Amino acid sequence: MKIISVCTILLVLVVPFVAEAGVDQVRELATLDSSGETVKSIRNDVRKSIYVIKSRRPDHELPELKFYAYTVKKNDTFWTILARSSQDIDTLLSVNGFSTPKDIVPGRKIYIPNMRGTVVSGSDAKKISRMLRENQIRPEYVYRVNRCSGFEKKYLFIPCGKISNLERSLFLGTGFMYPLPQKRAPHLTSRFGKRRNPFNYRDIEFHSGVDVSCPRGSEVLAARDGKVIFTGFEGGYGNLVVVQHECGYRSYYGHLSRPLVRPGDTVKRGAVVGLSGNTGRTTGPHLHFEVRRGDVAVNPGILLKD
Repeated sequence: MKIISVCTILLVLVVPFVAEAGVDQVRELATLDSSGETVKSIRNDVRKSIYVIKSRRPDHELPELKFYAYTVKKNDTFWTILARSSQDIDTLLSVNGFSTPKDIVPGRKIYIPNMRGTVVSGSDAKKISRMLRENQIRPEYVYRVNRCSGFEKKYLFIPCGKISNLERSLFLGTGFMYPLPQKRAPHLTSRFGKRRNPFNYRDIEFHSGVDVSCPRGSEVLAARDGKVIFTGFEGGYGNLVVVQHECGYRSYYGHLSRPLVRPGDTVKRGAVVGLSGNTGRTTGPHLHFEVRRGDVAVNPGILLKD
């Protein structure tokens, strides 16, 4: 089995917490065939770690934390990978930073640990404390798998930790509603990710949201309960409304002809926050809808079906 150094630039960029967690090496996993010895070992470690933590056994009985690099094959899906590796949604989502199950595409390299859990920032003491309390995880289990004596590391792997209900619902496509009245099937004129610059087709740019065609003056709806934190003109967004949600999520509504809310307003899911338009950097009337988790844009395309 080929060994990949944890110092590999790609690895450090994709899962920077691996080095912080004290993992010496990341092993390359060629197949997820359940008859393979490596897959059997992963599944056994997953079962053992759950047993140790849920039964409150001594921490030295926990397996050593390991990570495996796997290149997605043609017929793989998020769900088949989940089943074959005995993982759960929270683990694969957290470790790899997935935003939807559709992020699993052939040729993509993903990372699979030998136990279930989530990755958190060591500086987020409140989140760590809540996660340990809600999932009845002893601190010594965290110390053991991360090879540390406290929570001072930049990143920590919390064995048997769970993500928030909001993160899980967003991943599954139920966290945010469609931000326009559904009187007709939505039509996406531009999707999330790399695209050709609409003003210069020779250039490739990153599009941080989705564009949905709609007549000028269409009502734009809050996609989830939250608090308005910005309204006004913002560069290429034009007239923009930003709503803050739980767990660090924000939704952006751009190119509006007119915002109908003010900073500080509390809005309910489905409330009208503005009227669509074509202000800012746009070739015609449409709504730019964007979701961010912290400073990272999340693909909301799974929420909006053609």
